[in-house]
Amino acid sequence: MEDKKIISGLDVLKFVMAIFIVNIHLKPLRYASETVQDVVGIMAGLAVPVFFTVSSFLLFRKIQGGNSGDIRKIAHFCKRLATLYLFWCVVWSPVVYIQKDYFHPLSPFAPLLLVRDFLFGSIFDASWFLGALLIGVPVVYVLTRVLRTAFFWIIPLGLYVFICLGGYYPVTWQLVNGWYESYVCEDGMWLSFPSGLVWISLGYMLSRDKVVDVFSRWRSSCLWLLSVLSVVFLEVGVSLPVVGNIITVALLFTASYTVKLPRRPDLYKRLRTYSILFYVIHDCFKKIPKQLCGMENGPALFFVTIMFCLLASEAIIRLRQVKGFGWLKYAY
Repeated sequence: MEDKKIISGLDVLKFVMAIFIVNIHLKPLRYASETVQDVVGIMAGLAVPVFFTVSSFLLFRKIQGGNSGDIRKIAHFCKRLATLYLFWCVVWSPVVYIQKDYFHPLSPFAPLLLVRDFLFGSIFDASWFLGALLIGVPVVYVLTRVLRTAFFWIIPLGLYVFICLGGYYPVTWQLVNGWYESYVCEDGMWLSFPSGLVWISLGYMLSRDKVVDVFSRWRSSCLWLLSVLSVVFLEVGVSLPVVGNIITVALLFTASYTVKLPRRPDLYKRLRTYSILFYVIHDCFKKIPKQLCGMENGPALFFVTIMFCLLASEAIIRLRQVKGFGWLKYAY
């Protein structure tokens, strides 16, 4: 079993990154200096990759032997994830109805388009991560079984490079992403499962016993220093193209994994739940004060949204313990 202090570091990291994800959509530092905005923008850009990496790590940490039980664990993970996703699709269904063009007028293909968006795009705002994880985890697992650990990462990394450098390719090559935008996900491969594969693969590689044994011996303070330097390199533009983000996420992960935290398991469990609920609540909720009060993206709306996410999360967690509200377990 993993040491609780070590896992707690990942819980804290994921919660902090959830706040950065809220920042992406609400821009609270729009009036700050350019340098501050750049650094926060870099951290925000690493937030969803951290979500992918931590989630896949925790799953693949349980899958080491390649036995028949692995399929059941993958299926159980996907079932829980799909249930959570469906729960919030129902909660935000009024917003979904307003936003989806194929409901206005109602298209006969609306059910199929909903399934397409569920798996390859977004049903509600920012939900692409859930669909990408749902598709990406089985894909990575199959790749590891077919190509083994030494080679499977070539495909996810190649896709990631293709997506990141798409603007530099000949027009003919760019037709691939154009086709994906037209028929699969309107936001392109960047906000769909192809871009998530590299981070899910990173989580898989970090979860291997031999890799964990290596970085568990490293000093957390040194890893944090390297993480800070890596972020600085990204900010000043001297980091390795494409690979710089992967290195930074790996450093942040290992630094959080090895950090020594006080033994407060209930607090870290709470933060873990907050990170999930903040993610699925924030981007749809922000539309309510925008519509009712005319609020715009900025510090005020960010504060209101964070407070609502906190209160809503506490309400869901506490109500789940009340008789008749056990179904709220599907919210997280």
